[in-house]
Amino acid sequence: MASISVITQDGNLTNDLRVHLAQAEDLANASEIPLQLCFQRQSIGFRSAIALKLAAHSHQPPQTIAQAYLARLTAPTPQSDSKHRTATAVFTYEAIATPQGWLEFFLMPTEIGRWLDQILQRENLIFPQLPSDLLFSCHYLQQRFQDLSCLATDYTTDTPQWNFEKTLLPAWEQALLEAIARCALGSFHRSPKPHFFAALEQTLWEVQRRCPLFYFLRENPTQGHHYWQWFAYLAQFLAHYLPQLEN
Repeated sequence: MASISVITQDGNLTNDLRVHLAQAEDLANASEIPLQLCFQRQSIGFRSAIALKLAAHSHQPPQTIAQAYLARLTAPTPQSDSKHRTATAVFTYEAIATPQGWLEFFLMPTEIGRWLDQILQRENLIFPQLPSDLLFSCHYLQQRFQDLSCLATDYTTDTPQWNFEKTLLPAWEQALLEAIARCALGSFHRSPKPHFFAALEQTLWEVQRRCPLFYFLRENPTQGHHYWQWFAYLAQFLAHYLPQLEN
């Protein structure tokens, strides 16, 4: 399995992965790299059509270009090794060159929780302009998750913790990762998209219906602590990324 490590600041996976891809091709402008979120597999992923773009001006097929590009990305260099040793936030991706010529990158399971925690440290956020009913619903859910997290604290003497290493995420949890990624990464733009938060709100209602927190705290504590971490996290995420309710 091929993998790459990318230095990431402020949790901006899209921007820093794009810069990393540009450096492998010696492109001065990272905006030339086409990159989009990809959720065809579990985790948080991205796909790039850079090989397809380069193939338009080459006699080589996209798959050959993608494989060569991937080889450059995964080849160790003294300069990159030095940067990674001194960087405070490095995220590792599984890297794939598809037969169609796409490059795909998926955060390793052990990195997902680290990234979720990192995006809570952001400052000077630009808040989305949300309809009042959507904003009220999101704030209700924020309080709901906070209350459930506090209830879990009374239920056990342990502490919540991430565990994304399990082999299969339930559909609601993968949908939750996708919704958070779209909201958090979209918030790096000047105008965060309200429809991302509308999709997140629908996902959160599904989470509270589907998440078997207290069953797992009793029957499978490892997963119970993971779901408990989700509840505590969602309360923090909503408090951090939402504008306040007006009186």
